Amino acid sequence: MSRRGPLVWCALIAPIWLALVLCAHWEPILRDTWGHFLWHLHVALTPTSLWQFAYESYMHNNPRIGQTLTWLIVTPGPWHAIITPIVELALFAQLTALALGRWPRVRSTSDAFVFAAIFALVVATARQIGPMLFYQPFTGNYLFGHAISLAVVLPYRFYLAAPRARAWWWIAIMLVTGALAGLSNEHTAPTCAAACSLIALLCWRRDRRVPAWMIAGIVGVIAGGILLYVAPGQNIRYNAIATQEGMVGRIVARGLTGDLSIVLTVAVYTWMMLFAAAFGVVAWALAGKPPIGPALRCAAALVAAAVGISITLIASPKIGQRLYFASSCLVATAVAALLLPMLADRRARIVGWLGAAVTIACVLVQCVRVYAVVGPEGAQRVDAISRAPEQSVVTVAPYSKPKSRWFLGEDFGVDSERLNIAMAYKLQGIVLAGASLLEPDDAMR
Repeated sequence: MSRRGPLVWCALIAPIWLALVLCAHWEPILRDTWGHFLWHLHVALTPTSLWQFAYESYMHNNPRIGQTLTWLIVTPGPWHAIITPIVELALFAQLTALALGRWPRVRSTSDAFVFAAIFALVVATARQIGPMLFYQPFTGNYLFGHAISLAVVLPYRFYLAAPRARAWWWIAIMLVTGALAGLSNEHTAPTCAAACSLIALLCWRRDRRVPAWMIAGIVGVIAGGILLYVAPGQNIRYNAIATQEGMVGRIVARGLTGDLSIVLTVAVYTWMMLFAAAFGVVAWALAGKPPIGPALRCAAALVAAAVGISITLIASPKIGQRLYFASSCLVATAVAALLLPMLADRRARIVGWLGAAVTIACVLVQCVRVYAVVGPEGAQRVDAISRAPEQSVVTVAPYSKPKSRWFLGEDFGVDSERLNIAMAYKLQGIVLAGASLLEPDDAMR
């Protein structure tokens, strides 16, 4: 432990939090966010409207719990800028805890390094990192969903590292949290249930007993996953694409090459993390090869979980970069878990800190640069549309920032998007100056 620990943590967290708040505040109303935004224009947030939206989503739209969470953070006000950065910092704290086998300590600079390494690796390599952090439909459905899944897995991880008794009410907590994790995402629920089951089996081999809360968590994830898979909304969303072919049919139709391509995409997205791992190996060898057995086992388990999530995707009717975010986070956590014991030499640790700091700074600066521009542009667009007289035609300027890993890009290049917004505001039409068509899939979650 170090007295410098709190200062190091503050120097690490403060700029990250500030950049996350600013970019979330600037995030424009875009693509699927319009649906939530328009709903809130006509319906106030109350317990009744919350239940109505959750029920309608489950029955007729996106049945994931993330759809309702997205609706909540789009509520008029500063909620996205307040809540989302907190959840994102909590997610990276969870990943740090996953690597350490315990919650990170404020007085530990080593724990801060693991947090910094994971954050740097994720933001440097994850595809669509800007939208994953700030675009509410991606954030609510995938980032929040991943945090819920980790909330289930972490008690198992902690118990495996250091068993301790838990009160009886943990059974109810794990049952509910597990169900929410199962309802979060179709492609992460099976791996979450498998990881919890494997840890429970390891605990049985070690202790000859499995705590009741572990069983409750597994049951909750399975039950939530079943509720998600059989939700009536699955037969409607994406123009009922899920009903056009069964899971086995999709797997067979893609063929061995197509299925392998889906599974191995996680390696394509995270291969740059090998540079960090290679640096760790060199530092480890120069330091005399200190023991890294526990860290190696942890890293192997995390990589296996990342691959498990990718395997689940072969049954998905739609494949997108956003679906690999959870896998990228787990691979980054695996690398960071290895770096901690490998960088035993003080000079190597300093180099590691510098690499993480520079990476984080570059990514945050780029995010701020992009969203400081598209935020005001989006606000001007909403203002022009909302103030236009009924039955008029509104011309809006396109976003000056193109589609990139930082920003989803122009949404009004899709005719149907402009038409839907125009109808909602009783306009005759919306014209995008210099419109260019987007791929239809870009407008979908």
